[in-house]
Amino acid sequence: MGVLVVGFFAIVWGYFTEKGTEIRFHAWGNPGGDAPGSLGTGNVGKDPTVDVRMWTRGTSSRRGRNIAKPSANRARAEGDPEMLSRLAAWRDRLGSSGRGLFEPPDPSRDHLLGRPDAPIQLVEYADFECPSCQAVSGVLDRVRKRLGDDLVIVFRHFPVVDAHPAAMLAAEAGEAAGAQGRFWEMYGSIYRSRRPPTSQSLRRHAARLKLDVQRFESELRGHVHAGRIREDFDSGLQSGVNGTPTFFVNGTRHEDEHTVGALLAALEGARSQLVAPNAR
Repeated sequence: MGVLVVGFFAIVWGYFTEKGTEIRFHAWGNPGGDAPGSLGTGNVGKDPTVDVRMWTRGTSSRRGRNIAKPSANRARAEGDPEMLSRLAAWRDRLGSSGRGLFEPPDPSRDHLLGRPDAPIQLVEYADFECPSCQAVSGVLDRVRKRLGDDLVIVFRHFPVVDAHPAAMLAAEAGEAAGAQGRFWEMYGSIYRSRRPPTSQSLRRHAARLKLDVQRFESELRGHVHAGRIREDFDSGLQSGVNGTPTFFVNGTRHEDEHTVGALLAALEGARSQLVAPNAR
């Protein structure tokens, strides 16, 4: 009997992890959240008309699905007033048609995972407090394993600060870690965490990554990297980011699901377009 019970729980656990589905069960979800199988619209603010109990195959980029709702106290929301104003304007024009990537990847400033000269570029605009971004991080791991050196992933910040109060701080923590050569390690630490980021958890991540914690904390207090994050944010606005995460495949906005299969199809399609002219 004990073996059967253990086997049952193993099957359930496998279903709600990356081994069982295309994305893992959402560690940051709650009964009113956005985890597959949860009820309600959750804090990523997906379309309230959509039944999230159907979201077991990954997150969607379709307009309105991955847009975090602003705080109920939006008028009093804390944060950079300029960014709050730009977010309000962004929400007002979300119905506009898609655009292409405004700023191409720049190895001298962007965070790249892979060869800078890789033929396939996947640019992600994401928010470190966004549950859908956390969920898709595992999908990207699997996509990288499939495409290898043909793919470079580029991360850019798009903190939705009127809905995610810790998003800007987490972005600054990522940049502070990046200044010490550990951006992708901080990225992984934040998204592997069982809870959304806080000032305390970010400092713990810094210590575990053996960063110069005094320098890290000083840069957070001084908002040393805030300007860099605003640059990413502005380029996202100009590129037509329509939620978090938003992806661009070789400069074209990805409009399909954020599953392994959908992303691989788009990326391999981009690769075939590069090979085709040479085959003629």
